[in-house]
Amino acid sequence: MPDNNEDKPSQAVAAAAAEDTQRLSDSEPETVVMPVAVTDADGAFTPDWYKQFAELQPYATTLGKFRRPEALAKSYAMLERMKGYPDVHDERRMAAFRTAVGLPAEAEGYAIPRPENTPDELWDPALAASISQVAYEYGVPAPAMAALCERYAEEGRRMLLAGHEAEAAAIAGADAELQQEWGRRYDDNMQMVSNFLTQLGERAGVDVQELTTAPSLRANADFARLMLAAATLLEEAPMHTGSPGDSRDEARRIANDPAHPLHEAYMRTSHPRHRYANEQYDRLAFGHPL
Repeated sequence: MPDNNEDKPSQAVAAAAAEDTQRLSDSEPETVVMPVAVTDADGAFTPDWYKQFAELQPYATTLGKFRRPEALAKSYAMLERMKGYPDVHDERRMAAFRTAVGLPAEAEGYAIPRPENTPDELWDPALAASISQVAYEYGVPAPAMAALCERYAEEGRRMLLAGHEAEAAAIAGADAELQQEWGRRYDDNMQMVSNFLTQLGERAGVDVQELTTAPSLRANADFARLMLAAATLLEEAPMHTGSPGDSRDEARRIANDPAHPLHEAYMRTSHPRHRYANEQYDRLAFGHPL
C-alpha cells in the first residue's frame, strides 16, 4: 500500500508559499486614486471640476459661475472683507453687506407685520414704520426683526394684562372701603355723587362719563368722598331767593329735573336726605319757613 505521508512535504511547501504571497500582498502600498485636474492647460477651470469634492456639492450652483481660479480667489477675498460688520454710515459697504447676506435693498422691504393678538394699546403703525427704517439702516434680517417685535408684543401683552388686573383690584378695594364706611347709604351717596358730577359736567362742557370711568379716579375712594362732600354743600347752600316765580321754577326742577341735586332725595322717601329735600321744596313752592 502507498505511504500517505509522501504528500505532506509538498503540502507544507504550498502552505508556506501561500503565506509568503499574502505577506507580500499586505506589504504592498495602497493604490492612490489621483483626482482629475481642476484646471486645463491655460489655467481655466475644467468643466464641473467641483463635482470631485463631496463637500462642495451644496455650492455647485455658485461655483459653476467661476471660470478661472483668480475670479474665485477675488470672490473669497471680498467675502473675507465682508466678514466684519460694516459701519452703518458707510453706505457703500452697507449696500454690499445687504447684497452679500440677502437683505432687502430698500427700506420698503422691511414690512413688519402686526403680531397676532396684539391690542391697539401696543401697536403703533407709525412706530412700526420707524423701526423698519432702523432695521434697514443697520442691516438687521427681516425675520429677526419680526421675531423681536413678536417678543416685544408678547411682553407688552403680559404687562398690559397685569396692569388691568391691578387696576381692577384697586377699584374693587376702593369700592369695598366705601361700602363699609357708608353702609346702607352707599347707593344713595353714589347716586348723589353721580348727579352732582353730571350737573358740573353740563355746566363745564366736560364728558363726565369718560372722567368717572378713569381707573385712577375709580380706584381712589377719596375722590368719591370729596365729590359727596361737594354735593352735600350744594344741597345745603341757600336756595335761590329771587321772585316768587323763580322760587316756584326751582321747586319744579326739584320735582321734575333728574339733574337737580335734590331731585333724587326728594323723589325717594328712603333717601337719607329726603326730609331736607322735601323741606326745601315746600319752602320754594309754598313759601313755608324752614
